[in-house]
Amino acid sequence: MKAAILRGKNDLVIGDVLDPPNIVPEGFVKVAVKAVGICGSDVHYYQHGAIGDFVLQEPMILGHEIGGIVETVGAGVQFNIGEVVALEPGIPCRQCTQCRSGQYNLCESIRFFATPPVDGAMTSYVIHPADFTFRTNGLTVEEACLAEPMSVGIYATRQASIHLGQEVFVMGAGPVGLMTAMACLAEGANVRIFDVQEERVRMARELGMVAEVFNSGRKIRSDVVIDCTGNESAIAWGQHSVKAGGKLILVGMGTKDGMKLDGLDLTLRGISVRGIFRYANTFPAAIQLIHKYRDKMKLFLSNKIPFEAVPKYFLDGNFNSHIKTIVSL
Repeated sequence: MKAAILRGKNDLVIGDVLDPPNIVPEGFVKVAVKAVGICGSDVHYYQHGAIGDFVLQEPMILGHEIGGIVETVGAGVQFNIGEVVALEPGIPCRQCTQCRSGQYNLCESIRFFATPPVDGAMTSYVIHPADFTFRTNGLTVEEACLAEPMSVGIYATRQASIHLGQEVFVMGAGPVGLMTAMACLAEGANVRIFDVQEERVRMARELGMVAEVFNSGRKIRSDVVIDCTGNESAIAWGQHSVKAGGKLILVGMGTKDGMKLDGLDLTLRGISVRGIFRYANTFPAAIQLIHKYRDKMKLFLSNKIPFEAVPKYFLDGNFNSHIKTIVSL
């Protein structure tokens, strides 16, 4: 079968890979992959060959935002053939302290699609654990692949304990920032989203959100700031925009040396800082939230490309021309 294979920096091809086994193991499901969202991490691996300590050392299949159709099931699996499903891409060991405490996203042995050395799912078929495969209850395959980025927003919202009436600032109006804002709105918060790009601010307003072009000189306060940029200036502004006793939630992945916080200010004003890494136990809620905001999700589905066009899409490098790009297989 064919797959989108990243062989090195700026070297992405459609190539042949082995077909999955014909026999599906007990507790697993064989899924025909039909839609894969392109994530910023896919782009980063393409451009740099690494994200932090995750370094591309051998060819790797891209793709971890997956919507597909159940093809075959193993023993003990209750899915129906032909069901549209969303795949949670991180499979933990299920035995370590983090897994047993429910924080399986922090499992040191987790195998996450399209994170070296683990292959992703931008290919024809994958065999996946049934308990990390989720019914989508009427969503299309394209909508199903949005459950992964929506999960990031839901997890951040939960970790921030967002609740009714809070003032929340979201930094960054990219896909994750917009979906984080949606999750906060669903909890009853008053949300304001900021970005440096006027076009993204416009898109946020199209979704009915209160959105503004970022102005580092503006002085306003909120209960919670959720940064989805990883940008040093945005984080610094976000910290000083949090009320005393508030929370600064870090979702965006910055560089090791590019995220400087004012420790004295954190202490004197009692600000809590929480880092967010992926998600855990979020996919059912993500699917529900996509149903809730189904009309608004169309913005994320406006740019679809065929599987064969993936290498050219990456080569052209127009990654910011749409809020999201979906690959149709």
